[in-house]
Amino acid sequence: MAILLIDMDISLLFSARLWFFVLMFAVSSVILLTVVWFERKAAARVQMRVGPYHVSPLLGGYLQLLADAFKFIISEPIVPRGAHKVLFVWGPPIFVTLAFGASLLLPLTPELRLIKDAGLLPYGFVFSLVILLLVSIIIVIIGWSVNNKFAYIGAAREALLVAAYEIPLIVSVLAMVILYGTLNPLEIVNKQTVLTGAVLNPIAFLVFIIATAMATARFPFEIADYEGDVATGPYSDYGGIFLVLSFAGGTYYATFSYSYLATLLFLGGWALPGFSPGPWPQDIIGHLMLAVWVFVKTSVLMFFFAFLRAVMPVLRLDQTLALGWRGLLLLGVVAVAWSTALRLLGVSP
Repeated sequence: MAILLIDMDISLLFSARLWFFVLMFAVSSVILLTVVWFERKAAARVQMRVGPYHVSPLLGGYLQLLADAFKFIISEPIVPRGAHKVLFVWGPPIFVTLAFGASLLLPLTPELRLIKDAGLLPYGFVFSLVILLLVSIIIVIIGWSVNNKFAYIGAAREALLVAAYEIPLIVSVLAMVILYGTLNPLEIVNKQTVLTGAVLNPIAFLVFIIATAMATARFPFEIADYEGDVATGPYSDYGGIFLVLSFAGGTYYATFSYSYLATLLFLGGWALPGFSPGPWPQDIIGHLMLAVWVFVKTSVLMFFFAFLRAVMPVLRLDQTLALGWRGLLLLGVVAVAWSTALRLLGVSP
């Protein structure tokens, strides 16, 4: 019996699903911490300020975010009078759960994945995209639950933005699915060993990046929660742990999930030319190298979105809607036509 229990403990220790969960939660948290620190530092430098400094000055204020989060967590959570208490309280945790949960349906490497049945991976890919699109609906619900005119305005703006980027985002993904001829993320990555999706269809990649910036309120599309005129919009009356989960956690985890999806769809995922790891768990180091490669690409995209905060102005709502319906949608249709042409000519991977 003791030997059996030891064998079970060892098998659990080397479980690919366990390693997947640990890596996703641990590494994504470090990435978010680093990206937020970079975002605040970059914006400070452009504005001729120092930025985070006093907490861990030897690290350039790297741990400032943890101090801020701890301050909010120990603050008393307050539910405003007149707010819808159920939606107000449960909106933020649902927001951050959906924002990060979407990434858990996608594989990190061929072995490190939650969905073990390869036949179900296409469904995981589709559900991941659907969950990400549901995040914006949760933001609208959060804004509606607050008894605040700024929150109402922010929720209305978010609803309009969804109409501007949702269809172009889906169309850009559709273009790549046509190009690859599959919804299976394993096959999608395997078909990018020579040329990545961003090279094969740069138009679809451009549409996806701009739509992601809209979906995650990255500059210049920080319209629904812009502090300059709507006082953080849907999150106006949120404080304490609620603010950490929604405005801080949910938004950045959504950016992580979108960047992670873009890495698999456009940047080759874990594909390393000339390198193929051995079976799991005999070659753990090889699979961890592939996982690190995925996280590096995801981080690069997140740093790009963070850098926009320092260099881009905020567009007006009407300008953004025009960009979505007249620009992104047209480019998305062109991307679909381009992928179809490559497919018909036999140039697709």
